[in-house]
Amino acid sequence: MNATDPTATGTTATDPTATATTATGTAAAAPAADGGPGAPAPAPAPGGDPFAPSTGAVRVLAGTGLVLLVGAFLVTVVLMLRQSYAGDGTPGPLREPAMWSLSLSGLVGLWAMCLPGDAVGHRVRRGAVFVQYALMAGGPLPAAFDPS
Repeated sequence: MNATDPTATGTTATDPTATATTATGTAAAAPAADGGPGAPAPAPAPGGDPFAPSTGAVRVLAGTGLVLLVGAFLVTVVLMLRQSYAGDGTPGPLREPAMWSLSLSGLVGLWAMCLPGDAVGHRVRRGAVFVQYALMAGGPLPAAFDPS
């Protein structure tokens, strides 16, 4: 068999349509394309570890909390108005702590969402979003359980 003859049964270096066969016609040991034992290791993701903490995801949660804060404020106001009309004409002593809780929730949410990534660490930003949601829940709950 001639090494430069393209009509030979084996592969040659000069044949552009050559496949992975040997001179005897059997398959050569090529890496498996399906991830088998001869396949190369998968390359790491271009962005790094997909499960690594992400500042962008925490900022999205902070922004979502700001949107939900509008609904929590409306629920709190409706509860206070209901208590005012159903009772003695006042919403009760827990109206001011409820409103302070909602306003602080908005400030903490803006802080967690708007500060640059280098200003605070990921754990601090994540904790601020947790505090934001806790303060947001602290608005309607005291208004709903007002004893008056």
